[in-house]
Amino acid sequence: MNSGEFLEKLKREVIGHPALMHPFLERFGEGDASEEGVREFAIQYYRHVRVSRLYLASLISNCGHDERLQLALAEILFDEYGHLKPDETHPALYRRFLVALGLTEEEWEAPPTLPEIQLYISAHRELTRDPDVRLGLGALGPASEWPVPPIYVRLTEGLKKAAGIPDEALEIFTSHVTMDVTHARIMMDAIVPYVEDEEGQRKVREGAMRSLDARSVMLDGLYKVVYGEPAPLESSPVRATNL
Repeated sequence: MNSGEFLEKLKREVIGHPALMHPFLERFGEGDASEEGVREFAIQYYRHVRVSRLYLASLISNCGHDERLQLALAEILFDEYGHLKPDETHPALYRRFLVALGLTEEEWEAPPTLPEIQLYISAHRELTRDPDVRLGLGALGPASEWPVPPIYVRLTEGLKKAAGIPDEALEIFTSHVTMDVTHARIMMDAIVPYVEDEEGQRKVREGAMRSLDARSVMLDGLYKVVYGEPAPLESSPVRATNL
């Protein structure tokens, strides 16, 4: 299939991945989390947010001489860094959310990172540093930009219902719902030259599926820490042992 057909097929596969229908997103989106559960989610998810932009930086350094791809990734990274305004970077926006929950820096820094979230971080460091840049493109393109808007809609809904967080404190979530539509277009345009043959399509898809499988594991960890029990196995078939 040509690159356009491949990306359309991959988008359907990504949107249908179990990570996007994970029981954590379903339950949390209904507002079914206690005050303590929301705080646990906020603290642990920050461990993901505060390093996620570094995957883009890693991938840029792995692009070789493809300046066109470097520019596309840098444009997205510019948004992640709040257009170079320290108070508008994505980690800074997330810290506003933490403060709105009444958390202090000591409280959000002290707990150890969940192993499931550490696995997600390690998987993306590995994917974006792999000598084959197509794996990182699959992870940071299809597996990151397409799923985030629907995922963040559910997180926003759940936080409003469970904790009554004001809209301005939820900017880290609401901004991604629209921003990542633009980022997805940028990434897909950048990926096209890399999926013009069967091997390129296979590698990009592999990177995307490995990323989404790691996201499922991260959501397993969030389910456990928020609800005090494992995620239903039948609804969440991916486990750390599969990665």
